[in-house]
Amino acid sequence: MSPLAVRARLERLERPRLLVVRNDGLGDLVLTLPLVAALKRHLPGAHVTVLVSAALRELIPLLPDVDAALVDEGVLLRRHRERFPPAERAARQDALLEAVRAARCDAALLPYAEAASARLVQRARIPIRVGPLRRSFFWRFNAHFRRSRRGSGAAEAELNLAYLACLGLPVEAVPPRLALPPEARAATAALPPYAVLHPHKRSGTALSWPLERFVELARGLAAAGLAVHAVGDAADRPVLEPAFGGVPGVRIETELTLPQLVARIAGARLFVGNSSGPLHLAALAGVPHVGLFPQDRVSAPERWRTLGVPGAPPDFRRYLIAPRFPKGCTVCEGERCAYYHCVASLEPAAVWAALRAWGLELPGAPGSG
Repeated sequence: MSPLAVRARLERLERPRLLVVRNDGLGDLVLTLPLVAALKRHLPGAHVTVLVSAALRELIPLLPDVDAALVDEGVLLRRHRERFPPAERAARQDALLEAVRAARCDAALLPYAEAASARLVQRARIPIRVGPLRRSFFWRFNAHFRRSRRGSGAAEAELNLAYLACLGLPVEAVPPRLALPPEARAATAALPPYAVLHPHKRSGTALSWPLERFVELARGLAAAGLAVHAVGDAADRPVLEPAFGGVPGVRIETELTLPQLVARIAGARLFVGNSSGPLHLAALAGVPHVGLFPQDRVSAPERWRTLGVPGAPPDFRRYLIAPRFPKGCTVCEGERCAYYHCVASLEPAAVWAALRAWGLELPGAPGSG
């Protein structure tokens, strides 16, 4: 189905119903929100449903551009579904299929596609199904995204936005919206000025800045007069407590709900973290942020750069920091690499320089003159 044919079909509908499948990680979902916002702009009256992972369902009420959500309880993605016995997994997949059918979607877009997700939208008989051509299950789609993600060198948000072309729509970035409840904003406004650190990346999808570097940074932020909130989830506390428990001015928060985490980040003076979902939440909330990345192409900031923030430095490399060793890495080679562990080579001074690039002058901070 050609883009012009897809667009003509959608424009004949008074209220097209669209499904966007993004049932993987938090950062991945945030980087898909400009696509959702653009769909709402270019298809007036469109109703957009997003299929998300169960861990992210609480985020949906904070996203005004999303009209509804369907939830994958962990039965579609390969890395999750083996937790369920086969019979239970099949029953849950059938229940999700019925929910998708009940949504009566006119089109489904799969910026992230695995075989089970592709099969789901085909079995649901969604008339327009847009997914990647470069997958073995491409035949389950009838409109195709032809670019390679890994080999393109493009940013993830840019690749997601390019799905608009498959619908015959202008590929135009539209800033997504975040709507925090007034009580959440009030709760953070009552706190003294603070910074948020996200020091522990448990997923292992990319190398992380060492905890001892974050501790050194936390001491410097406290000396500059900021309270420091070290955030994570409950499973992170055994790691964060020994590292930060004795650091004056640091508050460890691992029991926040997702909406509470969003509110905590949104109220911060600044955010520093590894390449992970909370970093992308900081950008969504418009908070000055510094991200720490490895240099391999699959995980580098060129691929996983955050959404644009008003007042950000013009070059994202000034605040999304990665090493620059003389090695053209495609994927991380681990301990076989002569420069492993590359992220550990980043000095706290680089973070302070990045904060100054945002115009954040913190009296008493290292290098503040």
